Amino acid sequence: MGKKKKIDWLNHFLEFIVVVIGILLAFQLNTCSEKKKEEAIVDSHISKIVEETNFNMGRIKGIQKNSESMLTMLDTLFNVIKDKDRLEREHFLTFKLMSLDYLYIKKNAYNTLVATGDIRYIENLDLQNDVVSLYEYYSWAEGYDTMTRNIFTDYYYPYMMDNMDMIGGNVQPLETYNSKEFTNILSSYKYSLVGRLNRQQELEKRVAEFLEKYDTSE
Repeated sequence: MGKKKKIDWLNHFLEFIVVVIGILLAFQLNTCSEKKKEEAIVDSHISKIVEETNFNMGRIKGIQKNSESMLTMLDTLFNVIKDKDRLEREHFLTFKLMSLDYLYIKKNAYNTLVATGDIRYIENLDLQNDVVSLYEYYSWAEGYDTMTRNIFTDYYYPYMMDNMDMIGGNVQPLETYNSKEFTNILSSYKYSLVGRLNRQQELEKRVAEFLEKYDTSE
């Protein structure tokens, strides 16, 4: 009988270890590659959100000026509607109060982040929370903006169409301006504008804090 060949267990073991180490290294390299890819995706999303936030800041500042202007005109109108002489000079305020602007907020970058599911790659929980909270504040401010516009479209504009000279802009009888219906509409309009402006100011503060924290463009 021939001699039984001795198995070199040490050599097999070393080969096995080399194979395992190779697999682990390949896995680690792949993991690192995926990690960098995810970080690049997150950086791209955040960059676009910061760019979108800067655009929204401009809109927020603009809409605040509109709210302040509307409130000033409303206060003036309240002071003149019982005074015929002053009303004849300032009745044009009723028409200027129709220039109510609306809060437009861009959300494309955020919607893309959520729709693609890439938000799961944001491991920094503070960053994730700050982004989500920012867009919740947008919705919060938009809610008051919608309420103000509803009062305008449902009550103020119809009253103007029914009772004012929309073509000539001529002054109408005094009772048109100091009727209970019109003063109630003005009061509701003003109340909603005050709330709208307060939320716009709070929103500006939140947006400024977000940009200070994450805008690295400067």
